[in-house]
Amino acid sequence: MLAAGRGEMLTKDEIVRNFRSGAAKYQSREISDLNIRVYGNSAVVTGRAVQKGAENGKDYSGDYWFTRVYVNQGGGWVTVARQTTLIKK
Repeated sequence: MLAAGRGEMLTKDEIVRNFRSGAAKYQSREISDLNIRVYGNSAVVTGRAVQKGAENGKDYSGDYWFTRVYVNQGGGWVTVARQTTLIKK
């Protein structure tokens, strides 16, 4: 998975570890333009997120487009892919 706006690939374990340790912090996040398309047991979610936060002391605040792909497994939706792109001003 990509780290917001830096083109870095992170595993789920790395993302969780960063939040648990406090290395990644959200101050705020506002979601808009949400679009959800369901295809059988899969779903694609796209939208826009304006967020404020930092990871390892580096600010990653900004306006982003995002895509998430989910699969329904065992009665629950599981993220199988995600991508985030910084919107240039």
